[in-house]
Amino acid sequence: MRKGEREMKVRERRTFAAWCAGVIPLAAVLALPVNAEAREGLFLGVGAGWSGSDVQLDAGPALDIDGAAADGLAGIAFAGYGWRGRQGFFAVEANMGARNADADINFSGGKISVESSTSYGLGVLLGGTLEGATPYLRLGWQVSNYEVNAFQSDDQDHDGFRYGLGALLPLQEDLDMRLEWTQTRYGAEKYFQDQLEVEPTENLFSVALSLRY
Repeated sequence: MRKGEREMKVRERRTFAAWCAGVIPLAAVLALPVNAEAREGLFLGVGAGWSGSDVQLDAGPALDIDGAAADGLAGIAFAGYGWRGRQGFFAVEANMGARNADADINFSGGKISVESSTSYGLGVLLGGTLEGATPYLRLGWQVSNYEVNAFQSDDQDHDGFRYGLGALLPLQEDLDMRLEWTQTRYGAEKYFQDQLEVEPTENLFSVALSLRY
């Protein structure tokens, strides 16, 4: 990757991270001043967001790239069940998602493209209650498919630990808006019969609607 292209990708990631860091607290401050009780019972939701993967590629002396940025839109769907207590709430959740994040990497031997597509996982939410919002911590395990295209195409499932922060903002009695940031550190997988090793780390910022039953 040329120096100018690498610097542009780094600037894009920093701008996006700063934007995410500002949106979540601002939305919490502007939330309606109602008593946000911790959520209990079955819930379903859908949302959209932005996926940014920092991808390491290693093929020995021929190719060694640390930090190619595969960015794009993401869609998510989730379902879970929550329990409420005096000090907060606990929920178990399953999720599925799709991404169109990709990156084109130019090097002396040619060009490689990396794409992120489907994703699914399980997680737990640990939250408390504040006036106007319900903040929570997410911990879980995620599996995502990545495809690499060079002279041929190969795809592998990467699994890894997901963690992040979010907030539920009440819109109606049974309807919430969810703002969330997560990072998933995936394990390395071999492509093209062990010729290329790929290790991605994904940052996902999403906005979703959650309906409680």
